[in-house]
Amino acid sequence: MRDYLYLGFNQDEAGRQVFDAMLAHIPGTRRTFTNARFAQPGRNPTPHGDRLYPADQFPFTYAVTEDHLSGRRDGLLLRCRVSNTCPRIMQTDSEYEFWGARASLLVTDTRGNHIDLPPEVRAYLMTGHPHYAAAQAVAAPIDRCALPVNPLQAGGPMRALLAALEAWMRDGVEPPASRYPMRRDGTLQPAAGLYPAIPALGYRGTHGPAQWVDNTVVPPVVKGEYPVLLPRVDADGNAIAGLRSPVIEVPKATYTGWNPRAEGFAAGALCTNTGAVLPFAATRADREAAGDPRPSLAERYATPTAYRDAVQAAAARLVAERLLLPADARAMLAAAEADTLARLHR
Repeated sequence: MRDYLYLGFNQDEAGRQVFDAMLAHIPGTRRTFTNARFAQPGRNPTPHGDRLYPADQFPFTYAVTEDHLSGRRDGLLLRCRVSNTCPRIMQTDSEYEFWGARASLLVTDTRGNHIDLPPEVRAYLMTGHPHYAAAQAVAAPIDRCALPVNPLQAGGPMRALLAALEAWMRDGVEPPASRYPMRRDGTLQPAAGLYPAIPALGYRGTHGPAQWVDNTVVPPVVKGEYPVLLPRVDADGNAIAGLRSPVIEVPKATYTGWNPRAEGFAAGALCTNTGAVLPFAATRADREAAGDPRPSLAERYATPTAYRDAVQAAAARLVAERLLLPADARAMLAAAEADTLARLHR
């Protein structure tokens, strides 16, 4: 969808605008290897494949900016600005997109400085979410990843944003402001020292690079790299910025957008498209024995009712901000009462 805009396809043969609105889900700053010699649309650089394919190249963001490496000025909305056919846009990203798809370049220039999104664009981070997860997933190990896989699924917030996008397009009702890590407010920062010392997490700051690749020669040559920044986290290891669902706002675990690969599978490198989950200890004695600085469940929630009430309050705030539908808030409250909201078990 981002390349659809960039290539000017939102204008039909008669010069009319095709789509009034667009919701781009989990693109990060990916584009497609389209409209090029020997093009293979969909072959995007990943941590372990297609690293030098020319898909994810400048421009990375909607606004027109300058690439300090190549000297080019460009932006995803450049063509539709000229033809007056730009739609209203929402972009929603999981936390994995910062680690595996260079999402920070959506809100920085190519030197890593803050930029504002255009007025017709909103961006939302699904805080603590992996690239995708099944609707009924729970935390579980898989062979290629070192840590249990993050099971969070973003259906609830996505339904609310779709309703907000429709109201924006149809009725002119402004949608919720962007909820995205930004350099300007300190919620986007370099990888070094990002996480607290949580046992078993094994944080190394590994993430996918953003490279300027010269594909006019064979084999392609990397001519430079752009800075990739990552979401700042709190003392629990959960990202501070973004659309924080009650699972993150009232946590029972650390939920990351990254997961290191296991022994025998390029150990320590990034496990593609996954995140990790590390549950909190049950009691203070348990966490102290493990050297875990995160408060235990017993220290956080004196009773099941205290946990339930905190989830209810967090969900109510999101409903008031139009970031969660009332039906989904009720479903989350029921899951909290059944002790399944955190998706740590069935």
